[in-house]
Amino acid sequence: MKYHVNYRSRMDSKEIVARALEYASVKENIQADGAAQQQIRDFRNRYPFKEKPELLRSIAPNDLYDSSADDRFFDWMERRTGMVGTLFGHHAAVFPEAVKRMDFFKVILTVLVSDKKSISFKIDQNWGVIPGFGGDKLIAKKLLALYYEESVMPVFRTEDLERFSYMLGIDYRNRAPQHFRKDYSLLSTGLKFELLNAGLMRFKSTHLDGWTNTMFAAFLNGVSPSRESRPETPAAVPKESTAEKQAEIAAQRELDEARLKEAEDALAEARESIGAREAKLKQLEEQLRLMEEEVKKGSERLQSTTAAQQETERKIEALARQLKEKEDRIKSLESELSRQPDEAGVREIDFAEAGIQMFEGTMPSEGTEEKIKTGTQRLDDLLRGGFPVGSQMIVYGPSFIGKEIVMGAFAAQGLSEGIPLIWVTTDRTIDEIHEEMSHFAGNYGDYEKQGLVQYIDAYSRIVGDSTVSDNARYLEDSADIESISSLIEDALAAISDRVADKGYRLIFRSISSLSANFDIKNIFALLRPFVARIRKDAAVAIYSIERGIMSEQDLQIISTIMDGVMEFSTDGRNNFLSVQGICETQTRDKIQYTAGKNALNIGSFTLGRIK
Repeated sequence: MKYHVNYRSRMDSKEIVARALEYASVKENIQADGAAQQQIRDFRNRYPFKEKPELLRSIAPNDLYDSSADDRFFDWMERRTGMVGTLFGHHAAVFPEAVKRMDFFKVILTVLVSDKKSISFKIDQNWGVIPGFGGDKLIAKKLLALYYEESVMPVFRTEDLERFSYMLGIDYRNRAPQHFRKDYSLLSTGLKFELLNAGLMRFKSTHLDGWTNTMFAAFLNGVSPSRESRPETPAAVPKESTAEKQAEIAAQRELDEARLKEAEDALAEARESIGAREAKLKQLEEQLRLMEEEVKKGSERLQSTTAAQQETERKIEALARQLKEKEDRIKSLESELSRQPDEAGVREIDFAEAGIQMFEGTMPSEGTEEKIKTGTQRLDDLLRGGFPVGSQMIVYGPSFIGKEIVMGAFAAQGLSEGIPLIWVTTDRTIDEIHEEMSHFAGNYGDYEKQGLVQYIDAYSRIVGDSTVSDNARYLEDSADIESISSLIEDALAAISDRVADKGYRLIFRSISSLSANFDIKNIFALLRPFVARIRKDAAVAIYSIERGIMSEQDLQIISTIMDGVMEFSTDGRNNFLSVQGICETQTRDKIQYTAGKNALNIGSFTLGRIK
């Protein structure tokens, strides 16, 4: 049973209640609401992330969406719970984008199912990192309605919520300054939803106590359907009397006047905002000028090393010629063995191949710059000895391609030398890191007991993990990232005697997870003094960034305060890595590699034709 009234009409609460009771007396409507409630239960049983957020850690890409199947997470969210509010869109086109940014989606979904965060906070997260998930945040609102069905109305479009509120006589525009000290027009998408949802919930509890949110939403849509579901022909709409038309005109005039006032207020606010932004622009221009000066100084330092580089290149050319002679000798031996194989010939070839590997690993080093080992021998060869002391390094690329191996080997190498290690984790629990590190250092647990490993955990409390470790410091509120720096100070104080003797290594895993709650300005503001402190301590640090979560522009901004980037990439069949910045390397080109469980097998980089 449906009712159609004017799109902008107000209704008396008694009339609403009378129509509602009539609606609830229809058997078909009761059955439809029962089906909606069952869809919610089925969804929650299949994906109980609110009760068990730890399950999010094990969810795989094809659990989210698979174009060849119809029973994945997003299929359930959109179609299999279609009676719990409608999204009015073709979101299947954007679901693969969430799969590409799976680590980010898992973090932001963890925030959404947390009881510690407000509705507005959850909606106002940076959902727009996933193309198609931003705008009016419809997908976030639908998920909230599924996981919080008793407190969230399954009405997702802001304009629909405004229409229902106006129809019920809820003065949400005057409530906005009372609750948020802002004009309604200046509220974020999440704050508007929280305000409008609260108004509808109050009306329901006052006049229709005992109703489910799904039935109330279905009733409201029947009384005043949205543009998408409203009949195209006027035949289904009752004729209105002249008095009704006059009332409609008066109501429309009232609405237009309110909108005009809202626009005038917004214009005044915009003018103030422009003034503030101009001041901010001047500040950014000054920062840009300082950065340009730093780049200029770096360029001057680079020019000063040109002569040394040319000498190094001449030595490389000479060594390359020697290597070519060895290569020709190997081919000659192989040809001879193909005609008359013997054990002596095989030994000679093996010796020659070993000579090539040793030849690559003993290329001339640059100056006397102090370096530390990376934990991967061939990477040390590429970097002519390892990471320079005090260097700050980004590892960048897709998930599960080898970045984790570089970080694990780097950590294990330092621990084997008695060098303390500090983890800053934003996407893994301490137990998960411990399990990964056991593949690189079988006695990793002993290092933890000795106090050589310290953790700054900005992830566990978000996913509901309340485990406490003696050598860990926890970020209780994900919005308080400024506390990370002070927690680092506490960790260093705990190992000050070891740091004074050996220094320390630091791994920040990962920067990209911070973009779930913060924009690039906040992240840059955190990292700039953070990196400067680590560099001043002459400690070596690795910062991981996932490709696809942060933009290339954001990566470039963060790179300005780092010493180099190790980029991982793939063409679908082969994996490659390349190193930019840091120090003199044997090549800046992409180098093919394969990844095992705890090691990278890096190909030849002296001559591209040798693998």
